[in-house]
Amino acid sequence: MSKEVINKAIQIINSKTAAENMGAGVALTLIDSEGYPTTSCISISKADGIREILFGIGLSSNKGKRAKDYDRASVCIFDDDFESSSYYNITLVGNVEIVTDPEIKKEVWYEGLAEHFEQGAADPDYAVLRFITKRYNLWVDLGEGVKGSFEGVQKKSAPRFEPILIYKNGECSNAMELYKKAFGAVTTSLIRYKDSDPEGYLVKNPAASDWIMNAGMLIGNQSILVCDDATNDTKTGDHIQIVLEFDTAEEVEAVYNAMLEGATNLTPPHNAGYSPSVAYLTDAYGIPWQLMVWHG
Repeated sequence: MSKEVINKAIQIINSKTAAENMGAGVALTLIDSEGYPTTSCISISKADGIREILFGIGLSSNKGKRAKDYDRASVCIFDDDFESSSYYNITLVGNVEIVTDPEIKKEVWYEGLAEHFEQGAADPDYAVLRFITKRYNLWVDLGEGVKGSFEGVQKKSAPRFEPILIYKNGECSNAMELYKKAFGAVTTSLIRYKDSDPEGYLVKNPAASDWIMNAGMLIGNQSILVCDDATNDTKTGDHIQIVLEFDTAEEVEAVYNAMLEGATNLTPPHNAGYSPSVAYLTDAYGIPWQLMVWHG
């Protein structure tokens, strides 16, 4: 029964997100400057089950100021329609943190926030409030109440998936200009070989000094990586590769080791300048992979 209640609670939370029901409000309680719990209504931008909820807030707002000073919070989602037997009360207790990473801000952005932030997702006052549940109390459809805790359970973040496009003869800059013109692509990061070359590519090819070692671009909501191959050794069919991005070097090493059986073209985890840990391999089925720590 507890699993059914949790799944129903997840469905309810998802139904309150901007993607499903923009404008639906839930109760968020934060601690004010005098130490009192203060509740206000707010819309959910995104949610990951009952474990994590993301909100769009203003840094200068009361919510932003409270979250900055005190990280303890609670979220309550309820409906008291007894006649249709749809009563539920979902209470989550946990911690909040303010996130200003541009990529995350773009991912969390939804149309309804435009009336509060004139510059859109790039507005300097706009930020993401991440709520992480520690304890939960779920009562759904007048049935059995379910209580639980995530305390002591560390959530493992999933790696982020991105394609990387690799160019010969220093053509990456030209390709980026084409994508800007054709797709409205935006450059989010850029490092040239002359800026950072811990792997010594310029010793073999000094002409690659101004070539692009690594750059990030955003096409719509999809982020991609692009780079020049300073060795010009990239073979036809390998110009597009898969990148998995992790939070820590330990995760990169663990996945690299797990994929070693039958793999070829091995480059173990190492510092590549643009990342503290990068590894390359072609798996046993002929698919080339890049594994890396990336916070661009």
